Amino acid sequence: MSYDTDVPPHLSAQRADPPAPVDAPNPNTAMLKGDIDSGRSGDKVEVFDPGMAMLGTCEEAGGNALSPKDIARARFAEIKERWRLSPRKPGYAHDHVDPTLALYVGFIGVAGVCLSAAIWFVRAGV
Repeated sequence: MSYDTDVPPHLSAQRADPPAPVDAPNPNTAMLKGDIDSGRSGDKVEVFDPGMAMLGTCEEAGGNALSPKDIARARFAEIKERWRLSPRKPGYAHDHVDPTLALYVGFIGVAGVCLSAAIWFVRAGV
């Protein structure tokens, strides 16, 4: 097998497809990780993220594996409940520009102009 460079290609930067719907029966931790990796939770780009240990392995190793009901609740919290009260929609950070910085810079600019005008009026004796 030959590659164009000395470094073989890695497959971790591939887009991750979303898993089964949130209301799918018998959810598992792989579906929860798939929700997060696919960007469905809205706080991560849609790229596969290799991890040292899959979600839920600590619970299983401790003898307290997550039930499908717990996993379904976690999937709901990651996907829908997290964004319920937020003005941003899921995936907002990936497809749009956040106006906060522009508003902040605009506010500073307007405040600077107002302050400069006030100083000018005071010195001019108006």
